[in-house]
Amino acid sequence: MELSIKNLGIVKHGNVKLDGLTVIAGENDTGKSTIGKTAFAIIKGMNNHHKDFKEDKFSQVVELIDSIYFKFREITKKYTENNIGFSSSFIYPPRVRKEVLRLINMEDFNELDIFIDLYIYRLEKEAAMKGVSEDELFEITPLISELRTIVSSIRNPKEYIIRSLMLALHSEFGNDLNNKFTKENAEIAYSENGEEIIQAILSKNKVKKMAYTETPLEIEDATYIESPLIFQLYKMIVEAKSFSSNSRLKSNKDKNNLNIPFHFKDLISKMSDSSYYDLFGYNFGQEFIEEIAEIIDGDSDFNHDIDDFLFSREFENNYYSFGTSNVASGIKSFSIIQMLLKAEIINDRSLIVIDEPEIHLHPKWQVKYCEIIVKLAQKGVRILITSHSPYTIQALKFYSKKFEFNNKTNFYLAEKIDGEKHTRIINVDNDLNSVFKKLSDPLKKLL
Repeated sequence: MELSIKNLGIVKHGNVKLDGLTVIAGENDTGKSTIGKTAFAIIKGMNNHHKDFKEDKFSQVVELIDSIYFKFREITKKYTENNIGFSSSFIYPPRVRKEVLRLINMEDFNELDIFIDLYIYRLEKEAAMKGVSEDELFEITPLISELRTIVSSIRNPKEYIIRSLMLALHSEFGNDLNNKFTKENAEIAYSENGEEIIQAILSKNKVKKMAYTETPLEIEDATYIESPLIFQLYKMIVEAKSFSSNSRLKSNKDKNNLNIPFHFKDLISKMSDSSYYDLFGYNFGQEFIEEIAEIIDGDSDFNHDIDDFLFSREFENNYYSFGTSNVASGIKSFSIIQMLLKAEIINDRSLIVIDEPEIHLHPKWQVKYCEIIVKLAQKGVRILITSHSPYTIQALKFYSKKFEFNNKTNFYLAEKIDGEKHTRIINVDNDLNSVFKKLSDPLKKLL
């Protein structure tokens, strides 16, 4: 896997491999998170577009069926003599909706075309039975034409990839996709196994040109971990609007409801599945679940009965539970990984993006955290981690060497370009000292 970006956010250029463990180091405000957010958006957008396409088209069809129905009722009000009960009508929305949904889910588009033709025939026949004139029925004609257009477009979801991908990118970057310090277009290129999967050119936060392949992605899912404060914000995140659970961006018009990046809701949803963890069943990450339990002296999971995350600890043969929002931030950081493992989200078909985990970890736990990260990567989990901590960078380097994972570990430096407002992301596998120098200089100046 390889991701290349130009003029995206504040990053002027960066080319990053995502094959095993990828580490992007750098100071604050250098665009370290840009790569992770872009990779997350691409994987989500590309993998979800087909499901989202069907759901979106179904919603459009349902909206038109409702509009046709209510317009038809309005037209036929004066024909009370011949008026039959609308619930027994062949165009009664609940009945039509059920059949349309069945055919779309089955992807039986030939039968869907036939059903819509029959629906329109029945509409015209019912109009004739009620004595509706052709001129009156003409008011519904534009809606019928639009219905035919939408149904015919269901056969080809390819163009929906663009919409799905842009929704994902906008959810993460808002209207700050294009680099504001240049008039040049933004570019994104993502490839797997040497095959270019997607190439996009963006101008003014919109797609100017996009090319993509229909080849299924090797990576089935991506998870973005930003902050353990997510536990405190749980209720607010659940109620907030964003790129929704079916990956369609909701309306931003409701000022009484917060709008948040999709990765927050995605992470909450995944951690909630830790409630289904089976201690005696097979789990890809069982050894790490137990290792984390030893480090934090406890276990975290989601409790459906009280609709909250709990941290449990044993003391004198009794178990005590606490709201995870009330435990130490370091415990929260490990708990996120533990719950994702319990929910079987972390596996060899996923990408895990972790943004500056050291912020809430003591140096001792930074080292422990990094050991687990490297061992997970060694088991085939693709991990992208950003950091501005010398402890974290050194620990990742140490364990990559100890576990003989050097050849699958790539180090990068995000740095500001002299005399410019832009930044760049460069490979420093052969020059890690430049990273340590940049990150340790502030301390040296105090000594």
